Amino acid sequence: MSNRSRGRTSAPTAALSAEGDGTVGPAFPARGTDDAPSRPNEPATTVRASEPPEHLFRHLLSRYLAGAGSIVVIQEPRLSPRTLEVVEEFCRRTRELEPGRRVGHRVELVETRPSQVLDLDAPLQHLGEAVLQFHREAHASWGAIAFDDEGYWARRDDEIDREAWYLERCLSRLGSTGSGVLSNLPRAWTIIRSLERIADHAVTLGEVGVRLADRRLPEGMLRELRQFHVQALEHLEAVLRSPDGSGANDLLDVGEALIAGGRALSERLLPAVGDGTMAPATAAAVARAFEAILRTVAYSQDMAQVLLEGPVRSAPRWALEVLPALPPEGVTP
Repeated sequence: MSNRSRGRTSAPTAALSAEGDGTVGPAFPARGTDDAPSRPNEPATTVRASEPPEHLFRHLLSRYLAGAGSIVVIQEPRLSPRTLEVVEEFCRRTRELEPGRRVGHRVELVETRPSQVLDLDAPLQHLGEAVLQFHREAHASWGAIAFDDEGYWARRDDEIDREAWYLERCLSRLGSTGSGVLSNLPRAWTIIRSLERIADHAVTLGEVGVRLADRRLPEGMLRELRQFHVQALEHLEAVLRSPDGSGANDLLDVGEALIAGGRALSERLLPAVGDGTMAPATAAAVARAFEAILRTVAYSQDMAQVLLEGPVRSAPRWALEVLPALPPEGVTP
């Protein structure tokens, strides 16, 4: 399981100016937000110099997901270059918050336009399609020539995180305004969060798949592992095509069978490391792949359980269109 935390920070593309003169550095243009009014009642996120960058990122993200219209980052005696890098990374990985006023010890992130999605049909369909296609890309990469871009899968996942986080933010806004658009906000949140986590596991499969394809595995192991992944994606696609809850019980039965079968398969294949058939590093990679696929099925089960309780919306229409089938073994889409 990739299990990338929400506090994960990748290397920022450019650092910000650390000058405390009230201006914004060249890598962080204000784009007209300097005149945006601050909100005096908005809680500020205070950064201590001893805190690691991932802690600041988590603070920022929690405020973002809660629907904050502005976020103030404070660090005494002045904002450090490291803090500014995290703020830049946060703005890159989210939507609609940009830096506004900045002085030596504080920077305010302001909303460029209100975040609100009143109709989740299209966004949920788009997110589901993106996650499923991401897994298919990871699956196809196992038969492709390895490339040297180690950050590729993480960047692809960032794209999905951005959309999932935005939808969670919109749900927070809907909940705070008492909107009746959604009949059950927690259930909608479960679907979005499950898709976000399923995408995390595509990262793991993309990272370990090519390595496994390049190593000598026991005969048939790679084929069985990939087939298990295909079955997991078929289950996920079936869940995404059943937004009204029809057949949810059958989907849950299929998911339980897949989890049981996957565990049995791993128990049969992984002991090969004990008799020297498989190197320890290879066995560890196989175990990670099994766990990623099993967790993908488990999160699909969470969505199926939500649908069993009834439609998330009064008139759900976010079923996926028919998507292309998985490419043949060893063929890159």
